[in-house]
Amino acid sequence: MKLRIVLTAICLLIFPVIGSAATDEASQLFQQGNKLYLNQDYASAAQQYEKILHSGYENGELYFNLGNAYYRLGNIAKAIVNYERAEQLLPNDDDVRFNLQLANLQVVDKIDAVPKFFLYRWFDWLLTVLPLSTLGWTTYILFLLTLILLSLFLFSPALRTKRLSLAGALAAGTLLVLSLVLFTTQSYRESNTHFAIVMSDVANIKSAPDTKGSDLFVLHKGVKVQVLDEVDNWKKIRLADGKVGWIPENECEVI
Repeated sequence: MKLRIVLTAICLLIFPVIGSAATDEASQLFQQGNKLYLNQDYASAAQQYEKILHSGYENGELYFNLGNAYYRLGNIAKAIVNYERAEQLLPNDDDVRFNLQLANLQVVDKIDAVPKFFLYRWFDWLLTVLPLSTLGWTTYILFLLTLILLSLFLFSPALRTKRLSLAGALAAGTLLVLSLVLFTTQSYRESNTHFAIVMSDVANIKSAPDTKGSDLFVLHKGVKVQVLDEVDNWKKIRLADGKVGWIPENECEVI
């Protein structure tokens, strides 16, 4: 039933505007794209959604619908790129996650990630569950709570209140440190970690940013890679299994 809902209806979220500052034109394009999609004119629907993006507007639902249109057209690499972008804006959306997993099943290359120590897995899970905005507000609230409890400890005349407020301040302070670490780590990752999707049918990964470099391995469209560096028209990439090489930038698309 879940498969039928996601691939037949594709969760076309028809909403009146695209963000609070969206123009009537962008809204109309989105509605037109949805109608074209429902009429199974997926190529024209994708063009309408792309026009909205080119005009400077974006949100998770728009990327999700665009990914659905490309999925229907059989362009798995473009579908994955847009599902990934949708997931960044809608990290807790089950339909986005499901469709992304479904599209990844059609990727030829199956790359096993390097196993991580369980503490690292737990830490990464926390970063995935809590969006950056949530971590920011959580850190701010915990900071205020810690200050209030410390003030009660310092200025309250009652001994019982002092004990309770000190215990509360220690607990809130511990959570504040953890929240601050998570917020700082996620902020750094989002600003310094970039991923891309291989777009060409066959990409020969080189040992150096040059066509004369030796071939290290081959990748196929749809594979997700981490971008480590960029030189001229080449990108240095790393796979989930740790392999590193260079790919022409026109053979991949940054998420």
